[in-house]
Amino acid sequence: MNTYVELVRRRLEDRTANLLGNLEDLPEAQLRFTMRIFGDCVDDEAAKSLFAGYSEHLSEEELRNFAKAFIPAYTEYAIAELEEKKRQGERFDPPFLTQEEYQEMSVLEKWPRIAAHLDRVSPVQLRREIARAAMLFRPYMLSDPGFNEGVLEFSLYFDLLDRMRLQPEARLREATAAIAREIARAVEAGTTEERELLLKGVRAMAGAVAGLTADPETLLGPPMEKYPRAVPPEYRLRELRNKVSTMTLKELRLSAMAYIDLLTVEEIRRIVSPFFVRFPSFFEMPSKTLRELILATAEAAGDRSLLSFTERFGSGRMAMAEPVDYDVWKLMPLEDRLALLRRDNERMDSSMMARHLARFLLSKSESDLSNTERQVALLTDPGYIEGHGEILKRLGGGGEGDRIRRLYDDVTARSARMAGLRGEERETAFREIRELIGSEAGITGSDTPFHNGRDNAKER
Repeated sequence: MNTYVELVRRRLEDRTANLLGNLEDLPEAQLRFTMRIFGDCVDDEAAKSLFAGYSEHLSEEELRNFAKAFIPAYTEYAIAELEEKKRQGERFDPPFLTQEEYQEMSVLEKWPRIAAHLDRVSPVQLRREIARAAMLFRPYMLSDPGFNEGVLEFSLYFDLLDRMRLQPEARLREATAAIAREIARAVEAGTTEERELLLKGVRAMAGAVAGLTADPETLLGPPMEKYPRAVPPEYRLRELRNKVSTMTLKELRLSAMAYIDLLTVEEIRRIVSPFFVRFPSFFEMPSKTLRELILATAEAAGDRSLLSFTERFGSGRMAMAEPVDYDVWKLMPLEDRLALLRRDNERMDSSMMARHLARFLLSKSESDLSNTERQVALLTDPGYIEGHGEILKRLGGGGEGDRIRRLYDDVTARSARMAGLRGEERETAFREIRELIGSEAGITGSDTPFHNGRDNAKER
């Protein structure tokens, strides 16, 4: 008969062969998820070599090429760990569990073993199990063996791990013991309501180890967003360089317009003007020059996007300043958020503010503000082109644009509050902001430059 080690080794080798055989068919997100699954089964020292040169912000082809070398190397690591852990026989308690076995076991199977052999669980595994405990959102997850891989879809899991790296080992063991007792109570609870209440306590205890003061469920975020969330400059520009090389002339013009729209007047003067003096008009620039213009403006714009000015209210990804950590932002009181948003506003000029205000007026609903296709389309909309100029002319005069800055501050405060609303309350708040902009700018009724079938700002 085959031994356990032989059976598992064969399974690992077959899995590797299957993955490599189908690697060309795996989409970008699946490639990243594969690396996450295996990365969750290596210790900190091995990760340094196995993941050297890796980033989730690599292009799809680069991810695929990395996986070709990484998957066999990881398999070699996993087999070596298997043989080491089972050297003394088939034992399935710490410290004889492999990291893959930890990942495959349900909470129901795993935590009694952890509790019984707590002093023999490695610190890296303690961090992983505490992070997973912080994401026990529903009672069925206690018995679901797929739960361990499921949490890897969310950046929250990696945020929790990062936050616990500086915690002393004694703190991790103390917290794990307390969490184990509460998990045991949840498993034994007689009703779903009791289990849910106990799991809420488990999440609070686990989140506290990572320094969270709110239920981690409120910080979950979208699945499979790239981590870390901020794109390193070298990857952002490299990816853009690849994209512009295949763009048509029409696409290049629209892309250039999008990046120019993100700049202050001073940045446009310094970066964009030298390109314009070489040609009679923007529309006479050849493809090569447009590519150069796009890369130059993209480098200056950094992480800014056409959605930055509105998405920052819910995420902390500022339009001009350095982003705030997502978890920190979600836990931050409104007044503290407003202070950071106002600091972000200070780095904008009147022209940029006018463009943001015009986007509010030309968006029919609050969701339009976060719709990339809709916001890109405004770049060629005569109403937008005329409208932000009109707002700047009417509110930008005097001092350093005090009138437009006061209005923009009011819109910022109202938008920050709107981000905490839902449903009809949120849409009502959006309509009130539009009305405020129209009224303060004196753009109402037949006086509005937002014509051609657009919704006019409602006159008060």
